Amino acid sequence: MEDWKAGFRAELRAIAIATGDAASAQLPGLLRRLQRHQAGLAGNPILGLYRRWRIRSLARAVADARWHAEQGRMARLGGIDPRR
Repeated sequence: MEDWKAGFRAELRAIAIATGDAASAQLPGLLRRLQRHQAGLAGNPILGLYRRWRIRSLARAVADARWHAEQGRMARLGGIDPRR
């Protein structure tokens, strides 16, 4: 039984590391898109609603990517935060 648990924990750790690496790779592009939408907010008022929605959506994606990147770093060091 303990071998199964150890194998499962190792697999979860590998998944957390891979997810963190993928999130770290996506983070610069997400930040670039977020900044571009924030810079264009003062433009056309009709597009303002879309841009505000897109900014909120991208901000959530950036926060999730940062969280997953941090979890990947923690998994590399041997501990995983059980917040999610």
